[in-house]
Amino acid sequence: MMAKRKVLKKRSSRRRAPPLDAVRITEILSIMTAWKGRLTWNGLCNSIAVQTGNLYTRQALNNYIEIKAAYAAYQKKPRRSAASKPLSGAQQRIVELERKVLELEAVRDALLEKFARWAVNAATRNLDEDFLNQPLRQINRADNH
Repeated sequence: MMAKRKVLKKRSSRRRAPPLDAVRITEILSIMTAWKGRLTWNGLCNSIAVQTGNLYTRQALNNYIEIKAAYAAYQKKPRRSAASKPLSGAQQRIVELERKVLELEAVRDALLEKFARWAVNAATRNLDEDFLNQPLRQINRADNH
């Protein structure tokens, strides 16, 4: 009987990708907008890695509502067969705008859902609307120097 050897995985030399901020999310959304053909999470992750030099996972991208909504909107757009005629500029613009509408509706729905969750949580803690509508305190940054 052969002895089992412990196999150690070699740690990759890649460093962790930077967190997604508004600029990076906008860049990823532009990659998705320019996408031609079938969109998959693996394909998107690989394309982002090639174009930005940062490798993000599907799970990391899926945590951001804008990316998630854009992906869902892309999946909902009608598929064109290879034999169909190419679209004119105006028709192509209409398709892009329809996809953008689907994306923005998904973002709006997610934000409304989040707001409703916050309202329920605030109500269970006896926080009334007047308390929640109080203005934020002003920060005097001049005193920080």
